[in-house]
Amino acid sequence: MSTSTSSVNITAEPPLPPLTNSSLTATISRITITPSDLLLFMAIAMLPFDGTKVGITLPYWTPISPWLFAAYALVNWRYLRNTARRFLPFFLFPILLVVMSFYGWQTIDVQPAAIAKSLLSVLLGLACLASLDIAIRLKQLPVRTLVTALFAAYIVALGTGILQYVALEKNWNWQPVRVYFWQLIYRYYASQRPQFMFAEPSYIGMHLFGVLLPVFWLTRDRRIGVLVPVFAIAAIAMGSGTRIVLDSIVAAILWMISAVNFRSRRLTAGFVGALSLMTGGGVSALLFNPRLNSLATNGLLSGDGSMSARIFHMLAPMWAWKHDFSHLLFGWGSGNIYAAVRNGYAGARRWYNAHGGMASTEIDGLAKAPANTFTMSAYASFITEFGLLCFLALVVLIMTHVTVHHAWSRQTVCWLVLVAYLYVQFESYAFYALPLIVWATGVHDIRKIDESSTDRGVGDLSTD
Repeated sequence: MSTSTSSVNITAEPPLPPLTNSSLTATISRITITPSDLLLFMAIAMLPFDGTKVGITLPYWTPISPWLFAAYALVNWRYLRNTARRFLPFFLFPILLVVMSFYGWQTIDVQPAAIAKSLLSVLLGLACLASLDIAIRLKQLPVRTLVTALFAAYIVALGTGILQYVALEKNWNWQPVRVYFWQLIYRYYASQRPQFMFAEPSYIGMHLFGVLLPVFWLTRDRRIGVLVPVFAIAAIAMGSGTRIVLDSIVAAILWMISAVNFRSRRLTAGFVGALSLMTGGGVSALLFNPRLNSLATNGLLSGDGSMSARIFHMLAPMWAWKHDFSHLLFGWGSGNIYAAVRNGYAGARRWYNAHGGMASTEIDGLAKAPANTFTMSAYASFITEFGLLCFLALVVLIMTHVTVHHAWSRQTVCWLVLVAYLYVQFESYAFYALPLIVWATGVHDIRKIDESSTDRGVGDLSTD
């Protein structure tokens, strides 16, 4: 396989400490983008389009990008040995998940379709990790060009949300636009509020703060730095949902904690002032946003139908944890979330009703949960499927990974807290927030591009 050569000059522009490495700040004077690299650009361009009927159904979303990331990794399979060696524990981790699942498969059930979706999601998450490493560290694709594609994709998503908003019945009532999105979107919310092209409006924060904000931290690209708050403010102003309000507050606080120099009294005072403004904004949202006001007045269980359903989706399997310690430790097995939901339903429903929970047909239907039952929480799903021991192993693996690569910093801690928060109400293992932080901390200790890459040319496969 022939490869092109490139010369790399490290710019004088100060990198973002401590997560940036030379592959993110290098100036590439000559580079060849191969046909296979177009798959990566397509994956990036499709990142916001995860709720269409074109995508393939995974737990609670229909994304396109994970499959393109997987295709990119497979097409560039000769690089995978290098990537797998750097992130070896993560590439071996699915084996542990399969081994642990045998206990649940033997004692509970085997649901082939649900197993396939669950384990495929894990592999697709690894494919995203591999694609990032292959493209940026090994093939040294120009990061600014990749960021430009990312920026353009989310600009289109933002424009789509604005179009959905003006087409609402309460606004201009553009029927052709509404019919178009009705036919395009798999789970349709846009008749009531903008959902952009996401699987549902509550995923806005996952994209803004799980993908775009970390990309800004890594690259300091001003376009992304402007897009994140503009997108969040627009989504809130158009009434896209309640979660984006909460996500924005949490992300803003963590961003300030990561960025403010607390040794400076002036900056510390500014931080306190900003917190005060956000507190005032939060109180105003509780007063004037109907859904938030209802939640504040009536509580999480009875203030909003969507919130109460989300809580019960998590509560039912967690109730089963209380009464089945062996399966809590070792899991019900991949694909067997439905069994834990059925086992925990009666007890969870009694508690839920006793505390004033709002009834709905969605909650009633979980009494005989189908095989493709979801929890809407990565923690509830992962522990139910693979057990508490596997979850603790994953946490230790991530912490060890960051430590081994000397990537600990205030920003890393804030980033980890932000990612941990985002997955509380998002369950897909294939989403990009976790692979992105694993990759970024995994290449942190690279002080320069591999000698083999600079000496023998970008993408030289003899590096091993």
